[in-house]
Amino acid sequence: MILNEPGVKDGSHYYFFTPSETIKKYYYHLICCGHYYCNADYNIKRDYFPYFLLVYIRNGKLHVNYNDKIVTAKKGDILLIDCREPHHYYGSDGLEFIYIHFDGPNSHELCSYIIKQHGFFFQNKRNIEIGKQLYQMIYTHYNEQEMSISESTCMIYNMINGLSVKPEKQNNETSPVDEAIHYIKANIDRQITLKEIANYVNLSPYYFSHVFKTETGYAPIEFATKNRIDNAKTLLKSTSLSIHDIALQTGYSSSSGFINIFFKKVGFSPTEFRNLNI
Repeated sequence: MILNEPGVKDGSHYYFFTPSETIKKYYYHLICCGHYYCNADYNIKRDYFPYFLLVYIRNGKLHVNYNDKIVTAKKGDILLIDCREPHHYYGSDGLEFIYIHFDGPNSHELCSYIIKQHGFFFQNKRNIEIGKQLYQMIYTHYNEQEMSISESTCMIYNMINGLSVKPEKQNNETSPVDEAIHYIKANIDRQITLKEIANYVNLSPYYFSHVFKTETGYAPIEFATKNRIDNAKTLLKSTSLSIHDIALQTGYSSSSGFINIFFKKVGFSPTEFRNLNI
């Protein structure tokens, strides 16, 4: 395959895809994908391209200027770039990488959230598994095999979502977030404050809130409320306790306050939920 791009060497290959209107509306899907071998002439500078880019470096170095940051990605590193924003990346001799451009409903929102929370440059053990999945996807097309849209959607989503998985902890290692979760669950029968939880894990409320939401997807008090509501659901379905008693056991001083927050979070009143067939 001959590629008409400066710096892309022989042996490289890529593939284009034209999704149907149904696929564009309901599924994550490929726009193009490829495996590139490059030299120092490889240079891409764009103000706008309407898709996201996922890149896994197999060898060499890729220099990237994006999001007001300059990084050098090396073997095993992953980049997630919103190409709707200005970006510039260029190679060095010996560069080899695999990539996909992709799109799909809520894909931009998910990727923007991941970039906001974790950045666009990833260096962790999880990258190896994502790189294997990316390679499998590209070489399915290289071997002229068909991949179903549901399989492709799942693979794209799993790769992107895998970037946000927190690193594995060492044996017996406990993080401030783990300690906070334990504290919240141990005090499920009362209202606790952000300051109280932050003090328990010896962090400032602002920094603790940021770390907790990055790891869990919840603000600390939102997580505490979620746990009280989850516990209330279990009590509603597994006991004959009154709504008033369940409210007290889940940290609410009045039935009315409990009923209001339960309906807001669940979409049913406690009584309606108790009578549902699950």
